[in-house]
Amino acid sequence: MAESGSEMSSRRDVEELVEVARQARERAYAPYSGFCVGAALETEDGRVFEGCNVENASFPVTVCAERVALGSAVAGGARRFTRLAIVTGAHRPTPPCGMCTQALSEFGLDLEVVSVTEGGSRSEWPLRSLLPEHFVLQDRPAEGEA
Repeated sequence: MAESGSEMSSRRDVEELVEVARQARERAYAPYSGFCVGAALETEDGRVFEGCNVENASFPVTVCAERVALGSAVAGGARRFTRLAIVTGAHRPTPPCGMCTQALSEFGLDLEVVSVTEGGSRSEWPLRSLLPEHFVLQDRPAEGEA
């Protein structure tokens, strides 16, 4: 398995992406909820950035796995994404929360979201179906402008 953020010449098999998310889930820090989540975000050029949820006693400080992966990807220079794999221990596949969906929508609505449970259940959604009316700041300056 390639390291987080490493380059691949072609798009990964979805099962490889799920395995990266599964391994990230094992590193989650969730002492309060016990709900461990791993995420793997694939870029157009085949790099994969992973994340896990990191809880905090001050609950609003908690960060979801999807936003950890997104932040890592952006810090790595990535801006275009194709697929997101999420792995949880829930009984049913879990989509990203509203906050994560909004954050991901900033980079495009064509992202494929694949959610898998440790029990093997799977669901897939296009990001646009999870947040069809996402917030857009109409009057923001172009990137690089003050």
